[in-house]
Amino acid sequence: MTSFTALPEQFEGVAPRPITLTSWAAAVRRSVLSFEFDCDRPEKFTGRVRDRHLHGVSFVDMASGRHAAYRDHRTIRPADAGFYVLTLQLAGEIRIAQDGRVAALKPGLFALYDSGEPATLTVGDGYRSTCIRFPKTAITTRQDDPLAEITATPFACAPGLTDTVWSTVLSVNRNLESLGPHGPTAIRSLMTLVAAMLRGELGNHVAARPPHEELLERILAYIDGHLADTGLDPGRIAAAHFLSPRALHSLFERTGTTVSRRIRERRLERCRLDLADPALAHVPASAIGARWGFPGASHFGQVFKRENGLTPAEFRRQTSAGAVPAPGN
Repeated sequence: MTSFTALPEQFEGVAPRPITLTSWAAAVRRSVLSFEFDCDRPEKFTGRVRDRHLHGVSFVDMASGRHAAYRDHRTIRPADAGFYVLTLQLAGEIRIAQDGRVAALKPGLFALYDSGEPATLTVGDGYRSTCIRFPKTAITTRQDDPLAEITATPFACAPGLTDTVWSTVLSVNRNLESLGPHGPTAIRSLMTLVAAMLRGELGNHVAARPPHEELLERILAYIDGHLADTGLDPGRIAAAHFLSPRALHSLFERTGTTVSRRIRERRLERCRLDLADPALAHVPASAIGARWGFPGASHFGQVFKRENGLTPAEFRRQTSAGAVPAPGN
């Protein structure tokens, strides 16, 4: 079921002290999502939570006794929406119910759930897990959210990509405080791996996808692979996939965006990541824009400010000060 010879212990170094159910509930709401909790013997409950955050991703280690947690539309706050939680079971069992599915996780299994949808988590004795919470935009910009098809679905941490990804997650988690200026780059690379793993699981789960979805995925991958090319435009993309420009635009109508906007958004996303990376602080903002396909410093500055509300230099100063603005604010 898992290629781990021994699933790793959590809470390396100074372990957090056991806490009561009330403190556990507060810690989970703070570090993961807002839940309501039930427990047969709340006076006997103990748990431990350790949470750390870096570059928009939360790493949460948890251990506890038997309890249940649930969230419905009344519990889900606006601030909770827009995230995925990916959890790897290390000991004990948990059942995650969402979207009409139930994932029963034992050690070596993992599952994904959506912060914006109701969910019920039923936890057994001796429970231990490592979770990461991350914005959906870290792995997909599609409005139709294709990963909704695999929420609350159990997957095995098997030899190959899944083992590689989870080994990397656990390693980054273990070394989070020691990453220093390389932290943003490590998180960006980690989320690339997580995205590849989840897309792979989605492909395995869906037996036969409509041809237009497979074509769209190829086109999106093509765009991501050619962002640095200033000549990337709808005509070139259509020709590379043996489509007419009209057929290409029709295909993108299903996504709620246009080809040109997709190219612009992905370029700006890469520029924001680079501008926020301390290891690239010596690189001029104009060079970062050119690196991702913007043809001139003036054009890059205008587009960046229009979409983010700040010039590239202002954005870099704010992120270096620890205040990372959301696009458009």
